[in-house]
Amino acid sequence: MTSVLFVLWAIVCWRMIVPLTVRRSTKIVLAVGLFIALVIYYVTRAVVREEGLPVEIHDTLRWVGYLSLGFISLTIPFLFVKEVVQLGGRIVTSKRRPVDGARRAFLHNAGNAVVMAAVLPTMSLSVKEAFATPLVKQNVLRIAGLHPDLEGLRIVQISDLHVGSILDGKWLNALMVQVEAIRPDVFVLTGDAIDGKVSRVGKELDALLKFEAPLGNFFVTGNHEFYSGVDGWVEQLRALNFTVLNNEHTLVRKGEGKLLMAGVWDYHGERFGEQYVSDPFAAKAGAPEHDLSILLAHQPKSIFEASKAKFDIQLSGHTHGGQYFPWTYAVHLFQPYVKGMHYVDGSMLYVSTGTGFWGPPMRLTVPPEVTVHTVTGIRA
Repeated sequence: MTSVLFVLWAIVCWRMIVPLTVRRSTKIVLAVGLFIALVIYYVTRAVVREEGLPVEIHDTLRWVGYLSLGFISLTIPFLFVKEVVQLGGRIVTSKRRPVDGARRAFLHNAGNAVVMAAVLPTMSLSVKEAFATPLVKQNVLRIAGLHPDLEGLRIVQISDLHVGSILDGKWLNALMVQVEAIRPDVFVLTGDAIDGKVSRVGKELDALLKFEAPLGNFFVTGNHEFYSGVDGWVEQLRALNFTVLNNEHTLVRKGEGKLLMAGVWDYHGERFGEQYVSDPFAAKAGAPEHDLSILLAHQPKSIFEASKAKFDIQLSGHTHGGQYFPWTYAVHLFQPYVKGMHYVDGSMLYVSTGTGFWGPPMRLTVPPEVTVHTVTGIRA
């Protein structure tokens, strides 16, 4: 990723900064400034990954670093479109008239100006949406033959908070006020709660203690818990009154209705050791009699094994819905299910677009969400 990012920096310099009709010193300042901003991003990420909330790094520097990544990731797609359009124009016009170097340079810079006119407002709107109050999204889970006592069961799902880079305990406290006001029967957090180690970010999650659902709070690990010391985070979430489900299940009762809550390690957990392999079959092994089964799995890809294990429902996150345009389209290249409801071989899958954000503090067309799942029977 580091290599790719700095190749993209070189492309932006080559195609946007070098052609500018300004002093050479100004071009150098622009190129070096963007390079330094990207270096700040990597320094910040290194501190976050190793230690947690980088209090030693001033807020302004953190924002410069993260927004530089956002700027590059938005500029390249717009620049690509502009280059393709201009290449097509050159092919057509070169057959009609000789090449005019001055005209070509003017059109090139004019095209770059259009790119910037698109990128900067898009960044601004994306930052605004990232920090907007999460949308409370209502979702109905329709179950055939549902036990009457489970009718109307409400589950609140949050996911992908990524507390520890820019988002902090103050932001999480406001989020938990929302959750508390909903008063669900079950509260679940489907991974990537943090960025950083327990020793630095642990205290930022204290706001999770604000609410304990009547039927329990449940947590499963995401990939970012593994990056930051998964065993420590499992213990920390238990200390915050969450039942952590690592290829495990527990039976929850609502009246005479029996709800099996299960969870798995992150889909790629085995990369950190064989003991962390994600296994929906193990999560259900030896399960007692139940009326409804729900699997919590950070990555949607777990649904293929979950459906074979005969789970009724899987709740996931991880994708962020692509987080911001145009990556909202690119994410489909890597994930079979990106957001919302899906039906896979007899099981239901819901993919949250996430409640926080990762990397650039930006979202566009996929607002942060708090999901309220209401369980209801299918009427004949």
